[in-house]
Amino acid sequence: MKILSLLSTVPLMALGLMLTMVSAEAFPAYKPKPRGIPQVRVSGGTRSPLGTSCIADPQAPQLMSVFPVDDLGYTTNPYPAFQWYMPRNNASHVEFNLYEVVSEENGIYQPVYQTAFVPGSAAGIATLELAQSTGFSPLELNTYYYWSVDVYCPDDTTAVMTAEGFVEVLDPEPALMMSLEDSAGVAQAAIAAENSIWFDATRALTEQLRTNPQDPQAIESWQTLLESIGLDDIATAPLLP
Repeated sequence: MKILSLLSTVPLMALGLMLTMVSAEAFPAYKPKPRGIPQVRVSGGTRSPLGTSCIADPQAPQLMSVFPVDDLGYTTNPYPAFQWYMPRNNASHVEFNLYEVVSEENGIYQPVYQTAFVPGSAAGIATLELAQSTGFSPLELNTYYYWSVDVYCPDDTTAVMTAEGFVEVLDPEPALMMSLEDSAGVAQAAIAAENSIWFDATRALTEQLRTNPQDPQAIESWQTLLESIGLDDIATAPLLP
């Protein structure tokens, strides 16, 4: 498992002059596929962000998963990349957990993976990728997973903020899979967004922005994608190293 270094911490808004070259309608809004699951994106930790000593600006956007609240979060990749917005901070560490949902009704979750790391102090969107090279087993098809991100302040033994989400690996129809495999970057992300495959859409755009951080179409598409699920407040946030 690794933290991806995707984009410099220069805010995307700084590239605003180039965004006028691309129409906001060029990239489709994400089409969620509701599953009747709990609507999650951010949940409170043991204390309100207003009382956390390691969060620099409690009035700014706080910890939240980059995830549609009314959608499971599908992927065709058994090694998905998870993203969340991290506020400016001096946290002691961040903990990531992944569980298989055995029985949501009975609250039974089987641990699959856990890792912890010290975050950077800057605000922005963090990315964590499950990596085959580490020996991590691929996520199973049509299996329901829950993931969470917990932030700990120095001298705290419990998390002060938690963001969470779900993910499920799908085996799409052959024609759709071929379309995804034959495309890349913005084009691939648009196909994924139109077909309710959230993690494929964000990954394609993230990789495009890592390769070419000044690509105006990728920048505009990323902002459109996030705004389409109500993440306007962080749509121009930088992707963190």
